[in-house]
Amino acid sequence: MANSTRLDVQRRRLYALKRAPALRHTSNTVLLQLLERGQEAWWAKDAVVCEEDRDAEGFFLLLDGELDVRRGGEHLLTLRPGTPLGVEALMGGKNAVTARATSDSHGLFFPRDAVWELVRARAEPRQGQGLRAAGPSRKEPLHASAEVVAFESDVPGAPLSTLIALVAKVLVRDFGDRVLVLRAEGPATGVSMGADGVLRACAPAPGVPGQVDADMLQRVAREHDAHYVFLDGCRVTDTSLPGKTVRLVPGPLHARPPLTPGHRVLPTVVIDPEHPSRGAALGGLPRDTELSVDTRVLPACWLRLGLKRLVRLPVGERPLEDVELSDAEQDALSRWARAISHRRVGLALSGGGVWGFYHVFILRWLVGQGIPIDLISSASMGSLVGAYFCGSALDGKSGLEGLLRLEERAVNRQLSLAATGAMVTSYSLERFVRSDLGDTSLEELSIRFLPVATDLTSGHCVALEHGPVAMGVRASGSAPGVFAPTLVPPARYVDGAFTSMVPANVLLGAGADLIFSSNIFPFGVRDSAFMPRTGLGRFLAGLNPVSRALDLVASGVLLLHRSGDSESLLADVSYDIPSAELPLLTAMDFARARDILDRAAADGALAQKLEELKALWCRVRTRACPQEPHPGGRRAA
Repeated sequence: MANSTRLDVQRRRLYALKRAPALRHTSNTVLLQLLERGQEAWWAKDAVVCEEDRDAEGFFLLLDGELDVRRGGEHLLTLRPGTPLGVEALMGGKNAVTARATSDSHGLFFPRDAVWELVRARAEPRQGQGLRAAGPSRKEPLHASAEVVAFESDVPGAPLSTLIALVAKVLVRDFGDRVLVLRAEGPATGVSMGADGVLRACAPAPGVPGQVDADMLQRVAREHDAHYVFLDGCRVTDTSLPGKTVRLVPGPLHARPPLTPGHRVLPTVVIDPEHPSRGAALGGLPRDTELSVDTRVLPACWLRLGLKRLVRLPVGERPLEDVELSDAEQDALSRWARAISHRRVGLALSGGGVWGFYHVFILRWLVGQGIPIDLISSASMGSLVGAYFCGSALDGKSGLEGLLRLEERAVNRQLSLAATGAMVTSYSLERFVRSDLGDTSLEELSIRFLPVATDLTSGHCVALEHGPVAMGVRASGSAPGVFAPTLVPPARYVDGAFTSMVPANVLLGAGADLIFSSNIFPFGVRDSAFMPRTGLGRFLAGLNPVSRALDLVASGVLLLHRSGDSESLLADVSYDIPSAELPLLTAMDFARARDILDRAAADGALAQKLEELKALWCRVRTRACPQEPHPGGRRAA
């Protein structure tokens, strides 16, 4: 319980920091590290927190109390708890306002030097756009360092040098990044660029084999404007350099990988497509533990790739297009490159019955626009859509085939039949999914799929991460009172929507850098036209059991919808469907799938949100220089 409380406090403070425009699209990894540098501060009533035109020594996050904020002696606003103050002042170096405590207040103070230290040394070049935009103007210019990435492997026989070369090629081709691959073997050479656009050099350190002088490395990286330095068989002893260790581990991931002193670790779980991991019992972690307190271990990525063929694959300095890679291999390497460079895209899909075909439209649109999808968290109907997409998006496939299959089965009333059977036993829903997706497991998917379910025996919302996909969908969609529960002793799973309607929070812990949330279960409103005008009429109307039942239904739907709205605040872009007439009754009519698809296609608000997501992805994808501010970006805990 203590850990849960700590996580709740940390999460609330994380949300509060994002209220500052300069921090809105800064990654959660960076913000979590920033919170570690915050200093507790208390102000008595009438104490001056900051003064106009004075040097900005940092910024504040008000936790309790109130602050009176003035400019030029005129009242601007009253600052209330959960609001940051002074982030933008770091850009100009001077406080733009005077803030005075109107009551005993408490907050966090983030010293200027600690912020710049984080931006310079600890934040990945791809993550700190918001903070970089507020770079110091009074002090020396902000010189961003190249991120140093070491590679290690616990997978026997993994061709690590080949993998390093391939992922470097992908970063150059897909994003225009400048990657320097530094090898320890061979005589010291100058930096050369191959036909693939990758920079290469051999720079053995004098005296100690396999170690590279840190000053030399950063000097070379600056001279060639490198964003990343990949270490192939060598190590930099100076652990103060910004960087991380990418560690290959055999799947499934059961324990925290070994830590490299001074570096964070990005675990990469290798999945063999020919021998995927299956047979695990359905389960996962309670959602409250998803947002990791330990920022030294980054959220893992999954690499579905057969390594045996790569051992014999000639790579060299040829362009990636000339390397004989299959679609499955290119897809896996692209996902790995996005994880290393913090460009993972995640979708949070709500429940909503047949309204879930809004999700189908969204997924088709994203695929058509070439926007990658790396993670999906979902509840109820969103889990069914996510399963058909992720379960068919294996080994380079788009996932559209699975969505078409789901649409056809809904229109042909096969989904309605399975839903009717779930009133007796939710196994009918599991059988429905298994007939199309087979025995596919959650841990073998290319796209990380994390359906959520509510465990009534513990009260937790559980993000399911291992076990059969079909059973995960069954557990996530077991609407209590309507469908039978899913029993996986000792857990008693019911619909995940009752504890996490739009599970964007799960994506934070799973490593999404850019999050789109879709709350597609419309709320209904009661018609007031027939409200009695007399006191007796209203009294009798209040006794009407049918009216009370309708009140209960409308309230429940509204509660689910509003809870989804609150979680959607975590997303970079969120879509919220408007109200609809009798949404709960409509939700069970799965034969109307194509009507919902047509409605989604004609929804101007949805189109606007999707275009907003596309614009953010373009900024994340094309930011070629870490010194340039780009407002797009993540959320990556």
